[in-house]
Amino acid sequence: MTGDRIEEYLETIDSLGKSRGNPVKSKDLAEELGVSQASVSEMVQKLADEGLVKHEPYHGVELTNRGVLQVNSIRRKHHVIEKFLSDVLALDPEVAHNEACGLEHTVSDLVVESMCNYLGNNNIDCKPADGNEHCPFKESYVSLADLKEGDCGTVVMMTLSGQSKERLSSLGMITGENIEVKRKQKQGSTSILTRGTEIALGNEIAKKIFVRLGMRKRYPRGNDRN
Repeated sequence: MTGDRIEEYLETIDSLGKSRGNPVKSKDLAEELGVSQASVSEMVQKLADEGLVKHEPYHGVELTNRGVLQVNSIRRKHHVIEKFLSDVLALDPEVAHNEACGLEHTVSDLVVESMCNYLGNNNIDCKPADGNEHCPFKESYVSLADLKEGDCGTVVMMTLSGQSKERLSSLGMITGENIEVKRKQKQGSTSILTRGTEIALGNEIAKKIFVRLGMRKRYPRGNDRN
């Protein structure tokens, strides 16, 4: 189950849900994607197993809160890419939009973050398309490798290879997911808890996962992190 295929399904479910109402019927999803209902059923089950959608047989499918977070992240990524192509590279708006549709599934978060920083440094507004002031590519975050035991936060960016990112996604770690650092090993690995699952990450992987810090559970408020 490739990441771009997952994203295509999630965006389509979200779009159909907004235009035709939730839950989305498998028949409508198959027609929109140009695939068989059998293919839709197989993918929907996989998405449900990942916690991205909820599905009731003969009733339909709709996004979970986790699925909505994923869709919002994809669309904000699309917006930054499209804005960069149109305002910096001066591509025709329609061309920029079409190119962004493909690039949003393949360009890493690191590249999009760099685009967003460039836009901001040149006074080009890259506010997300939904009008929300929050932009996941402009917030303060730290590497997971730099967190301490008891630190909690939200994953905002993973600059990993596609294979590594898909493996972590299958374990429940995606952009927008909350995590807690359970323990730091002497050899540099970090064990984190997400969605009730404990995952051990090597230092090189942890360095490429970035987190917006939340409340710390095991340290007094106001304690220095150093």
